[in-house]
Amino acid sequence: MIADDKILEELKDKELVLFVADEEEISQDDVPFPVVYTGMGKMRMFSALVKWYECRSEGGAPVLLNIGSAGSARYPIGTILNVRSFVNGGSELIFDRIDLPGKGCSVFSGDYFMSTQTFSPEQVKALSQQYDLFDMEAYAAAKFCQMHELPFYCLKAVSDNLDGSLKDWRTILGDIRVQFTALLKKISL
Repeated sequence: MIADDKILEELKDKELVLFVADEEEISQDDVPFPVVYTGMGKMRMFSALVKWYECRSEGGAPVLLNIGSAGSARYPIGTILNVRSFVNGGSELIFDRIDLPGKGCSVFSGDYFMSTQTFSPEQVKALSQQYDLFDMEAYAAAKFCQMHELPFYCLKAVSDNLDGSLKDWRTILGDIRVQFTALLKKISL
């Protein structure tokens, strides 16, 4: 696990709201923070954020925390990373980038799972040399928070290594869930 203790200290004693694509990544029963399940993809994440924002109670300044899985050719499966740079990559591989202050890694948020089954091996290799992680939601969360001047953090756990060999994603998500639960309990102590 690489999410450093500084990030955990920054999140400690904050009013957190978790935004998670898949219920297998964290359970509301396992953490003392509200969890919003968004579904996979940038549009679903953005839509869930809009709905939450419109229904939230006035007052207070919650910190939004996006947690979830991501692919990486650089880090082993199970590694949890603090993300501070978000790249919007679509099927046309057109980019927009949001960089937050602080130390962390980069995530390329695409429209599809990044692997040699969805992109050519050459594209995967080239993109893997530029970005640390690949997901389908983080950019949308970062963009929404930027638009509404909301504090935002993102922690991603590596679920696959982009080689198309992902055999049992649900089992890997179960392992990631245990890690995220332990990490989030440290924040709430």
